[in-house]
Amino acid sequence: MVTEGLGRRFGPVVALHDVTLRVQQGQCLLLVGPNGSGKTTLLRVLATALRPTEGRAWVWGYEVTAEGWRVREVCAYLGTAPGVYGALSGFENLRLAADLCGKPVGRVPELLARVGLMPAAHRLVASYSLGMRRRLALARAFLQEPLVALLDEPFVGLDEEGRELVRQLVEEVKSRGGAVVLATHDGDRARGLYDRVVCLEAGSLRAAGG
Repeated sequence: MVTEGLGRRFGPVVALHDVTLRVQQGQCLLLVGPNGSGKTTLLRVLATALRPTEGRAWVWGYEVTAEGWRVREVCAYLGTAPGVYGALSGFENLRLAADLCGKPVGRVPELLARVGLMPAAHRLVASYSLGMRRRLALARAFLQEPLVALLDEPFVGLDEEGRELVRQLVEEVKSRGGAVVLATHDGDRARGLYDRVVCLEAGSLRAAGG
């Protein structure tokens, strides 16, 4: 995963400016910074949910603007909103995800059990708590078996068992030679998961370590 001079503006507001970084295969990059620093914007650009206004970015060798569909094939994005369908049940959400990404529908019960949602599998997701919705989003990511995971404040709304699922996802992606970017304003929860740290402040890279 590579960015070169990446920038994103919203009218006169500069959300990202001249962001250049590289995440190696098998590596988890911890992206830290205060609220409003540009972390979510950067992840959304990498996930092809936003187009950059300056610079370029590649995810697993695919350019995010010209080859966005390829990026979406290899990438799982967990945003601050879980991104699941409230009008469908948990089972139906995962079955739809399996159909869309060409994965076996037969894995759906196994994954619902893994994230602790089998008792609520046939309830509408509109009735789920935030933590349950985030667990369902994690189940979808496990189903995808991504080569790249982009995780935006992934521990929010989860209990310790849920946070362990996040840790498992990171380790699984790394174990298959993939890359992870984990964005948070609280690096303590990600301790032991990451290989490098970069800091965003007011849309620019300010410090690096790890």
